[in-house]
Amino acid sequence: MTAMDTERFQHAIELREAGRLDEALHELTSLRMATTDPEEETSLLLNEARCCRLLGTLTAAKVRLSHAMRLAPRNQLWLYLWEEGAILHWHEGERDKALEILERVNKDYGELLLMDEHRALYERVQSMRGMLLTDLGQYREAKGILEKSLSFNPANIDRAGVLHDLGMCFEQLRERESAREMFQTLLQETQRPALAMTAHYKLGTIYFMGGAYAKALIEFEWCLDNALEDQYPKRNICGWLARTAQRLGMKEKAERYDKLAKE
Repeated sequence: MTAMDTERFQHAIELREAGRLDEALHELTSLRMATTDPEEETSLLLNEARCCRLLGTLTAAKVRLSHAMRLAPRNQLWLYLWEEGAILHWHEGERDKALEILERVNKDYGELLLMDEHRALYERVQSMRGMLLTDLGQYREAKGILEKSLSFNPANIDRAGVLHDLGMCFEQLRERESAREMFQTLLQETQRPALAMTAHYKLGTIYFMGGAYAKALIEFEWCLDNALEDQYPKRNICGWLARTAQRLGMKEKAERYDKLAKE
């Protein structure tokens, strides 16, 4: 790229990072139309694919990524194409395919990923492996990867997602004290409603199982006040509240919540 094109490319990336995705996509496409260099065109297509994915237009993202893969010279740029391909599979619910790509990259190019220039990619690949393994119910394998991911640069990974999934791993492996710590840390670090709901709900169950019924009641009442019906239905939350209130000797409250749970 010329110095001017490099400046425009950096501006496009800044637009994308600022959430101005349509503007970023337009600038990247304009740059691509003006280049004749296959490596530059591949890089621009990759970044267009990322914009399309963030816009939720996954078909357009796949078309651009497929085009990039046909053009790409056999160099380190392929690592980033594979990463984007894995993310697209994940977004489409194809977790097995996404994990297969990342495992192959980790196995076949592990030494290359450890080079300073690819450090951010290495951290993204590892954290995504852990999160995909969690999604697939492979909690013991995921746990070690996610624990390591907590030491990574927060700018390179979805740290809130890692905390959430590590908490889920601990809970599923019945390491409840570690799960409690993860979910409490998650609440300190995220404002994402779905993750906060999971953290409060899981803390409620952990406190209940440990006999800390007053603390459990607080968590479940928060869940009821902030319920996301497609995540944790209110009847389920009311069921926990009824059982918790009963353990605390709150007969009227237990009966009220039990009635709501059965509605």
